[in-house]
Amino acid sequence: MINTADKKSFDKRFALIRKLDKPMLTNQQEQLDLTIMDAGVGTFFTCFSDTYYVTQVSQYQETTDDFKTPKDFFVTELACLCLETGHTGHFEWEYDDTLEVSITLDQTSFKRITDEEGQAVDQDDLDQIVDDEDTIVYAGEKFFYDDDWAALYKKPSGKSEAVYMYEFKNDSSTLSITIEEWTGSAKDEYRIYIAKSVRPDEITILGRQDPKDIPDE
Repeated sequence: MINTADKKSFDKRFALIRKLDKPMLTNQQEQLDLTIMDAGVGTFFTCFSDTYYVTQVSQYQETTDDFKTPKDFFVTELACLCLETGHTGHFEWEYDDTLEVSITLDQTSFKRITDEEGQAVDQDDLDQIVDDEDTIVYAGEKFFYDDDWAALYKKPSGKSEAVYMYEFKNDSSTLSITIEEWTGSAKDEYRIYIAKSVRPDEITILGRQDPKDIPDE
């Protein structure tokens, strides 16, 4: 017998699928022209073999290191419901000469990260890693220092939180690790994410919906 949570998830996804009718569907030319940059709350799109529905859009805006002066670089985060599984997926895109897209695969911790000699790495090592542009190791694979930057994470509610990003990529640039240092509380919080690069043409916009029609949680 299906449990209450699974039934609620199924009913929600089924209701969303029923809303994807002809007036909302993109035509063949639109599917060629539209990219993830055109996706907002209420958008349906496919990536690989899954279909996603955008439930929330947030944004990282780069700032000076003291978080006081905004810059003109943004990373957009889409929280999406997978209609096949009911799981939440997070996609991020940025445009800096070219469009770059990724999907978050997992969240990890410092316990699973080492340096090249196999020694543990923690938050106290981050400044040295940046200064030396060091390599870290996760699940037996090397990830090379790529960038570090400060940002304000802007929520749909309008509230912002300060976060500092440390970014690493594997040799083929197909996987990345981002260590996020959130500084809004009395004690800094660290979140570490593993993400996979996605080619923009692997995403197809199927349809868009008025946000007012989104079912309540």
